[in-house]
Parts: sequence; structure tokens; C-alpha cells
Amino acid sequence: MNVVETIRQKVIHLPPKAQEEILEIIEQIEERYQAADGKETVHPLTLIRKMAIDVGVPDLADRHDFYANGKLED
Repeated sequence: MNVVETIRQKVIHLPPKAQEEILEIIEQIEERYQAADGKETVHPLTLIRKMAIDVGVPDLADRHDFYANGKLED
């Protein structure tokens, strides 16, 4: 069961007032995770993956030691 399903299962049993409180809290969390310019914040590793693909590196895992540690491969 994922997080959404777990929350749905728990919220459905709460009274309507409590469900409204949950919705308000979720909206606050959503606002916190949005950047000031209105765009959603993106996880740094997602940005790195996009940049790597843009420069022609399809899979960072192929050369993990080189990228992570700056070591030459054997």
C-alpha cells in the first residue's frame, strides 16, 4: 500500500470537520514545497539526471566511481 492509499484509508473514517483539517494541512504542505516563482521544487538528483542526459550521459550508474568519487575507472 502506498502513502496515498494509506492516507485515504485513514481519512475516510474521520468526521467531515477532521477531513477538512487534513485538507488544509495538505494544502499548507503543498505551498511549502513550491518555489517562490510558483514552480514546484525539483529534487537535486532529478536535476542532475536531466543535465546528464542533456550532455549525452544516458546512465550515471555506468561510471559511478568516476562521477561520485572523481576516481579513474579500472
